Amino acid sequence: MPPPNKFAYMGLLKKHLTFSDERLDYDVQELLKLIKDAKEIIAAEPSLLEVQLPCIIVGDIHGQYLDLHRIFGMVGEKNKSGQTTRRFLFLGDYVDRGPNSLECIVALLVNKLAFPRMFNLLRGNHESMAINRVYGFYQELRDRFPEEEANLLWRTFNDLFAHLPLAAIVHGRILCMHGGIGPHLNSLDDIRAIRRPLDDPNTNPLACDLLWSDPMIDLTGYIPNSVRGVSVYFGEDTVVKLCEKLKIELVVRAHQMMLNGYGFYCKRKLLTIFSAPRYYPEKNNKGAVLKIDRNLKIGFYLLNPVTQQTKGELKFRDDYTRKDDDSSYMSRQAAPDYNGGSSTEQQQNLGPVSPDTGAFANAPKK
Repeated sequence: MPPPNKFAYMGLLKKHLTFSDERLDYDVQELLKLIKDAKEIIAAEPSLLEVQLPCIIVGDIHGQYLDLHRIFGMVGEKNKSGQTTRRFLFLGDYVDRGPNSLECIVALLVNKLAFPRMFNLLRGNHESMAINRVYGFYQELRDRFPEEEANLLWRTFNDLFAHLPLAAIVHGRILCMHGGIGPHLNSLDDIRAIRRPLDDPNTNPLACDLLWSDPMIDLTGYIPNSVRGVSVYFGEDTVVKLCEKLKIELVVRAHQMMLNGYGFYCKRKLLTIFSAPRYYPEKNNKGAVLKIDRNLKIGFYLLNPVTQQTKGELKFRDDYTRKDDDSSYMSRQAAPDYNGGSSTEQQQNLGPVSPDTGAFANAPKK
């Protein structure tokens, strides 16, 4: 049975089937109705999604609408866009940083309404008022709409974000989230028990870790995440123990820029996937998208930055043809000294922009 309102947004869906260099024009009332209808579907989903194979897993997008279309194009089949042929799991961070947050989130929501079982959307740490008020989404809305309408849209989008699921289990074997694991995760039922809407995920320790935590090389156990100012760093031993406890084979997360678009950790028990190429222009990083086939074999679509030199070429790399790339992970020795106190205290001490400082532990604050 087709989902409710599938055809009500066909015009909006067609508008997002091809890329335009220009910002798209939107009717505010149509956007508000879109958000309302998408929220009804999303709110009915569990906090832990169950996703079947095959699927495509996408990491941070951060308002890079061109690259979202590149992803749809390169994973398509028989000259058809991936929007209409593939099952997706998006790991969050749709907004902020890039120039087209609105196009990105609207494209995903209208596809969610059209293909609700094929488009699975998780929450990222930027799908929160406290973060997207500072890092670009709010200002983009202010630039594109009158103040009253911009504020209404911003609040309405964030109300939807508060309903987004927090994690997914793929084929019962691969646990996926935006940030990472933490000491409050002991069973999959712990995730299922998280109640939504969750306006401020920092009020729920497990939800906070799922959106914010990071792996650290040379670490045993957990320590407060002194760079993010919230949540924890987790060591290799915690990943091994969790996989054994939950009887899973792999943890897939996003949240950190990887120079090659992806990076393994902990003897391939954990994988970071980052889908926004040239996120840091000075790093000229690639983007990557994870493909998992029906037999649980994985591979990567790689997006080169769109520059005069690369011309944005696309490649496919089989997982087993490449060594691990953990060059973007933090080392215990390289991380700033932790000066004590709870992570909440650290977040307060670091100031309003400190909770999201970028990919590296020693990166300059922005």
